Amino acid sequence: MKRFTVIVFCILTFSSVSAQNTADIGIWGGIGSYTGDMTHVDRLSSLNPNAGMFFRYNYNSRVALRTMLLLGPIGAEGEYEADPWDFDKFVTDISVMGEFNFFRYLIGSKRHPWTTYMLGGIGTSLYKYTYDPARMSPMLYYLSLDQLNAVPDEIREELIIETEESVIGLNIPLGFGVKFNIGERMGVGVEAIFRKYFNDKMDDLDDPRKFYSLNINPEGNPPGAWKGYNSFLHNNDFTFHLGVHITYRFYRGDQECPVYENIN
Repeated sequence: MKRFTVIVFCILTFSSVSAQNTADIGIWGGIGSYTGDMTHVDRLSSLNPNAGMFFRYNYNSRVALRTMLLLGPIGAEGEYEADPWDFDKFVTDISVMGEFNFFRYLIGSKRHPWTTYMLGGIGTSLYKYTYDPARMSPMLYYLSLDQLNAVPDEIREELIIETEESVIGLNIPLGFGVKFNIGERMGVGVEAIFRKYFNDKMDDLDDPRKFYSLNINPEGNPPGAWKGYNSFLHNNDFTFHLGVHITYRFYRGDQECPVYENIN
């Protein structure tokens, strides 16, 4: 109880809050990769350079909030349904993530010079999605010639016209890493981040198994309706990012609360 009271006192007083609150800026460089609807992916082709920057506000030596910009190409070569498929696009991601240090960590501290950590939050990705019926027709049931001739005119027009759109896709980033000091104001780290997307357009295969139902099928779908296999929560697109970051602490706060510093 005494330990808890001392910690709360130091956090709530203005002096200790200003002392524990610090701020960093950082640059990030590494690679980005993809996994999704494609199979037999050439893993080397899916490794692309990514770069970014972030602002991190440290509430204390354990908890921080990070705003991050990450951009670069995402692409791959492989197959879908035994047919060749590839894509390559530029992706810009903006995310807000909480960062939790497993050990106390302060840039410039000799007592707490390194830590492992985990992070997670919410993000949004901006990229182009291309619907190309000529590429997709050999492998998608709902684009077969028999199907196209049978569906209503407005549906047929939607399926045969190539389109391109800008996508703003929601994602959930989760990651882990290790970071350590290299000076009084600088630190470095290595981290991995996974992103789960809530759309299926990253690989230009948006719900590729869906089809237009002309008759009542075993699943009970009525005629004149789409049969889909993806939803907002359930789809197959993920990206993986592995990189190194260099951080500079530009706001150091005041002197730390000595009682808080001495208990661990």
